[in-house]
Amino acid sequence: MHIAIVDVNPPAVRAVRLAKEAGHRVTFLQPALTQYALTGETLKAVRAVDRLIDGIDTTDPAAVLEALEKCHAESPIDVAVTFQELAAEAVAAACRSLGLRGTAPDAVFTARRKDRCRAALEEAGLASARWARALDVDEALAAAGRIGYPVVIKPPSGSASLLSHVADDPQEAAAACRNVLTGTDGVPAHWRTQFARGVLVEEKLTGRLVSVEIGARRGEFFPFCVTGRFRSPENEVVELGSCVPAGLSPQESADCVAYAEEVCRAIGADQGVFHLEVMVTERGPVLVEFNPRVMGGGLPHAYRHATGQDIYRSWLQLMTGEPVDVPGGITGCTAVFAVVPRDGGRLSATACLTPLDGQADVLEVIGFDAYRTGPGETVAPGQAVARFILRAGDRRAAVGRAEELLGRLEGTLGIRLMTGDLDA
Repeated sequence: MHIAIVDVNPPAVRAVRLAKEAGHRVTFLQPALTQYALTGETLKAVRAVDRLIDGIDTTDPAAVLEALEKCHAESPIDVAVTFQELAAEAVAAACRSLGLRGTAPDAVFTARRKDRCRAALEEAGLASARWARALDVDEALAAAGRIGYPVVIKPPSGSASLLSHVADDPQEAAAACRNVLTGTDGVPAHWRTQFARGVLVEEKLTGRLVSVEIGARRGEFFPFCVTGRFRSPENEVVELGSCVPAGLSPQESADCVAYAEEVCRAIGADQGVFHLEVMVTERGPVLVEFNPRVMGGGLPHAYRHATGQDIYRSWLQLMTGEPVDVPGGITGCTAVFAVVPRDGGRLSATACLTPLDGQADVLEVIGFDAYRTGPGETVAPGQAVARFILRAGDRRAAVGRAEELLGRLEGTLGIRLMTGDLDA
């Protein structure tokens, strides 16, 4: 099978390697500015592909179509996919033009426009947040007044919570709206077109934030797991980590999976592995956002340690028509925590992660190289500089242990770090 992979987030470099190891022909489109560090292992995986197209803007539909069209003419492509959400629209457009297998293009376009996704949920009669799309501050304030404060203000097609804000009153809402409309200078240049689609004003959902990791293929669903989130008590749009499983009751987990299946049907997400962020509210699960890609960040690592399975192998099985590995019961709590500066600043000239060494409950450390930082480097508030994965008996124990380790890391890094768990 010929699989075209158009860009990846850092952990998904593994998908490139697994596809090649499984004997498939792999074409890889790599951008000039990668999200992933070009370390020895990453370069080894990328250089092993059958065809590497380097330096392409993977968010540009015309550039992606031109590259895939040429490859398809020389060696027909069976499947085209991306693991980077800002490239999802370009890949979907190419799949439609060339007739390639992948997630239904209309589903991708709907998922990437959060306002259209909300409209699709309403049309299907599914639980959703109150929302409105605005083009200027006055429209946003009028919408916030109708919805009721507090509200969430963000780009309709954003990523990684960039330019997302919680506003408690009209003054905060106006400032947040202006930041969304004019703050794209802080966003990578090739992302700005997708960030410049107005302002989404949403009801601030209250509850416990989780995500549902689910696969779909020809009407059959594969629920991999429901994962939990650690949100900063100081700024709830900042995620400090995740855990597998989420720590919900069996009924709550089942409700989240059933809701995720209905959301996939509502937007037409027919094939692929998807990452749905869901708030477990008093009225049940409510979608926060639909990501038409495999989970990212440290979650794939935590999932592998928690289940003994590889989410990218399951993705490959799903896309190639093989039986799909789905985990059974998951015991304990496997958690991944980000090492996140509270105020920013400069890492110590002798910064190191040695407090994590030799700890029996620390399963893996994703170090400085993966985040393009290190001793003496300047870091921004909220920027992940490393991650570590630990195993504990339950969520509360995991958080307590992480806070202890993060406290030690403050001494070796020379900066204050964000800690806590809003949902505790």
